[in-house]
Amino acid sequence: MGLSKRKGSECWQMRFSLEGKKVRKSTGTSNRRAAQKIYDTVRFQLAQGTYNPRLEPGMAFCDLVNEFLEKHSKVEKESYKRDKVIGDALRQYFGAKPIGSIGAYDVKSWRQWRMKHVTRTGQPIKKASVNRELAFMKTMFNLAVEWGRLKGNPCQSVKLLRGEEKRLRMLNAEEISALISEAAGYLELVIIAAIETGMRKSELLGLRWKNVDFSNGFIRVEHAKNGDARNVPMSLHLKQMLQPLKQGRRRDDFVFVREGKRVICLKEAFKAACERAGIEDFRFHDLRHTAASLLAGGGCDIITLQHILGHKSLSMTQRYAHLIPGRLDGTREIMQRFWQDAVSQTGDTKRTQSAEQTDGRPVTH
Repeated sequence: MGLSKRKGSECWQMRFSLEGKKVRKSTGTSNRRAAQKIYDTVRFQLAQGTYNPRLEPGMAFCDLVNEFLEKHSKVEKESYKRDKVIGDALRQYFGAKPIGSIGAYDVKSWRQWRMKHVTRTGQPIKKASVNRELAFMKTMFNLAVEWGRLKGNPCQSVKLLRGEEKRLRMLNAEEISALISEAAGYLELVIIAAIETGMRKSELLGLRWKNVDFSNGFIRVEHAKNGDARNVPMSLHLKQMLQPLKQGRRRDDFVFVREGKRVICLKEAFKAACERAGIEDFRFHDLRHTAASLLAGGGCDIITLQHILGHKSLSMTQRYAHLIPGRLDGTREIMQRFWQDAVSQTGDTKRTQSAEQTDGRPVTH
């Protein structure tokens, strides 16, 4: 038993006996101290009878990221491109560090290191960005446990940063008109659909005609970010805008196309339209906030709004609750009735006591 290096190999190998058989296994690291830590853990588990040969504590962090992206993110998530960016950022810190040597202390050290970074524009990194990367790791390590790579999630006890600023940029009616007037063709229709439905960009660009129900007036979102399909209401205005486009199109064809091909990227065209309209600090995703504010301001209740936006948690939708008109009027009326009744009862009691004292009768309670 012990640690050794094979000729031509950078990683330390550990040797031990399991059920009478000699086992040689890579620690996945060229760092002697990290390899010793992994080996000591294996020895302890062997002594306790808890060692699982399926566990791969020596697997490199960067390899786990690759596996997570290929087996999970690419297959099950709509945010694969963003996950790739996050994965690259995490590799900068953890690199080929064995996943079995990563603990809560290491994750918190990474978080402290990450908070010192600045963005490409020279601004301090936002807590929201760090929280997204931490959430990525939490999910990845949970799957590593599920896949038999690890025994426990080192991120489990590490909490998300508090005080995260939620971006809530919205357009008013004048800005909406200006933006639509500066957008043409497919971009104009995508913007109108985004403002009306609150659908995410990926949901809109992945929309097919089979999911547009003109008869019942709704759009079926099948591949949502949270994994749950939903129906989004479609107004007569949007219906009239889309119907002419459907002629001659097949059910599986994409709704939004340019020169007969599916629209994949809107970034440059949308940015140019915003500049022509004189709208600053505005992203396509902010159209979703604009839709939510219009729906809430029009009286849409919070539960219905949650369904339309496809939020997994009601707390995500609560940021628009203050826009719902008359939401607090009912509570004012409740308290007003309470005080009116209380004053009325107090007044009646005082009048009764006064009458009893005038009659010369003793007042008893």
